[in-house]
Amino acid sequence: MKKVYESIARFGQEWEGDVCLALGMFDGVHRGHQAVLDLVIQTADQCQGAAAAALTFPAHPAAFLRPGKEPSLLMSPSGKAEQLIQSGMSAVILQPFDQELAGVEAVDFLPFLQARIPNLRAVCVGKNFRFGKNRSGDSESLASYGEEDGLRVSVADSLIFEDITISSSRIREALASAKMQKVKKMLGRNYSVLGTVQQGKALGGKIGFPTLNLPWSPEAQPPLGVYAGRVQELNSGQVLPAVANYGLRPTVEVDAGEPILEVHCLESPNSSIWKAGTNLSMSLDVFIRSEKKFSGVNELKAQIRKDCQQAKTYLASSMD
Repeated sequence: MKKVYESIARFGQEWEGDVCLALGMFDGVHRGHQAVLDLVIQTADQCQGAAAAALTFPAHPAAFLRPGKEPSLLMSPSGKAEQLIQSGMSAVILQPFDQELAGVEAVDFLPFLQARIPNLRAVCVGKNFRFGKNRSGDSESLASYGEEDGLRVSVADSLIFEDITISSSRIREALASAKMQKVKKMLGRNYSVLGTVQQGKALGGKIGFPTLNLPWSPEAQPPLGVYAGRVQELNSGQVLPAVANYGLRPTVEVDAGEPILEVHCLESPNSSIWKAGTNLSMSLDVFIRSEKKFSGVNELKAQIRKDCQQAKTYLASSMD
């Protein structure tokens, strides 16, 4: 069954059966978002046979409303859709935010959805949800409109971390400061990079630290530097402890262009599957140090040895 749809209209035309819809940007699919997703799953169960789905946007609405002032996103549209499905959604709608949607008055929002999704049974949102032209509607008004339109509306309470509501903007701030444990606690999971291994110049192997190179250009970037975490080969599921450098490799490259994630496994991988073309997931669990240019290869090698030992110590302690 197709699970990702490019518009509300296409979803309404193709989806069979009743549906309960979670609404939101869901950037990062963090713990606060998960509360909304859990609520829509619970609501779908109560609706006897309805499916739980999520309606979100591939780009932030601010990119349409205030071009150039939109926040950097924590996830790609495909990555967000995959995480939403892993969180229990039967379907995900990646609806572009356009002029039609921007012009819908708050009072007309639910009828707008009902006209395009005939089998819509309920909608679920977070407490801070805003909608309608000029963002004039909020979760309270949505619940009121639901009563008028005969549509069930459920609102999930916000989740608090360190006395402040969990939000995508807070996670971006923590990520920009490499506070990876705070990022993890707000996400509800490790911050991870998904990518396909690209054939490199084998410079790491020449100095005794072979790497798996993942091209990666997120909008919301963590600081350049060295991280400890765990790498998983997605086809086999094998997981290994690893240290990763996200950066421009200034000691060995004159003009590297875009940053790349270089993953060095701290245990020997199966070389028959860990190679170019392999799909990997690398978690960035802890920030070890910033990237820097060393005086030469020998100084670089000495520092990498220290990085690996620090990563091993952290990963061993995190298993306790």
